[in-house]
Amino acid sequence: MSAAAGSRLWTVPYVVTVSATSLVFVAVGITIPLLPFVVTDTFDGTELAVGLVFGASAVSAIICRPALGLLGDLRGRRLLLVVGTLVAATGLYGHLLADNVSGLVIARLTLGLGQAGVMVAATTLALDLAPAGRRGEASSYLFIAVNGGLGTGPAIGQALSRLGDDVPWYGAAGGCVLAGLLGLALPRLRRAATGDVVARVPASYGVALRTGALAGLGTLGFAGFLAFVPLYAEEIDLAATSAVFLLASGTVVAVRLLAAKVPDRYGARRVARLSFSVLVVGFVLMALWPSVVGLLLGTVVMATGLSLVVPSLVLQATADVSEGEETRRMSTFTVFLDLAAALGPSTLGIVASQTSYQHAFLVCAAAAALGLVLLLRWVPAQPRCLTPAT
Repeated sequence: MSAAAGSRLWTVPYVVTVSATSLVFVAVGITIPLLPFVVTDTFDGTELAVGLVFGASAVSAIICRPALGLLGDLRGRRLLLVVGTLVAATGLYGHLLADNVSGLVIARLTLGLGQAGVMVAATTLALDLAPAGRRGEASSYLFIAVNGGLGTGPAIGQALSRLGDDVPWYGAAGGCVLAGLLGLALPRLRRAATGDVVARVPASYGVALRTGALAGLGTLGFAGFLAFVPLYAEEIDLAATSAVFLLASGTVVAVRLLAAKVPDRYGARRVARLSFSVLVVGFVLMALWPSVVGLLLGTVVMATGLSLVVPSLVLQATADVSEGEETRRMSTFTVFLDLAAALGPSTLGIVASQTSYQHAFLVCAAAAALGLVLLLRWVPAQPRCLTPAT
């Protein structure tokens, strides 16, 4: 699939891609405020168990990423997106069938496989469908759908839980099925020949590996934040946990809407450098100000930094990708997002259980600081564009 012709970004296929992605991540978000208490209250698990259960969804995604990337290039992004939504729905329904922590882990592994398929397909589709010079903008809007879903889903989950303990899980699974139906509306586009795709050896995967590692460091703290904010909110006597997720989501959405063209205009290195710096400040605020005000203010700052880290690095990772290799390049890049999703909750779970949540937030800040240092070493400085992208 080649890049879209013309200057229009919001074509029907692009709208379908963003909408289906949003539904899947709303479904994932629905589970966020509920899962920690299923582990701790229903199955008597520890904070470490919470981290392991949350992180399990990334394990299957990491293992299967190479196959998912090849499948997307051979069979098309449409098939990968639709199948991914149905596998994710199966995993979400599996949470209802679990009767212990091991059962939850199996459900999360299934969810992670489906979620990875959706993410690889959607990120590649967004870049395929973007007009020339607007790839950074296209990925910004797509990741609004991701973070917006993760932010609004918890509020929906808490509202659905008032109707019954099982209702949120049915609602989440149903949202994924609906996303799959939307995916069927995507056109069947020409695929590269099987022999060409298998025989071609990507020449610049080092770029995807380096930028992917940076993206993982930029999102590791947020992954832990999602897993442990419900428990931390109880510790500081904040009842409206969903408000924190809405605040994070609203900040990310607002910044990405206002600055969607910034990565295209100013370049990945410049934008990512500022984003990493702001991430560090946000997590340090949460660590040094253990209160409701500190959490809320730190959330706004952290979400501001988070908003453009991945879109700007996606732009860097795909700058010289060859046709027929797009999905595998994005598969390589996004595997680090899965690593962050696995390591963030588990690492923070260990730190929080052995020390405190404040120390866990400092670990998040350290990961972002390491990302900043490596960014300055791995990504060359780029000249500032004189003409803004249109």
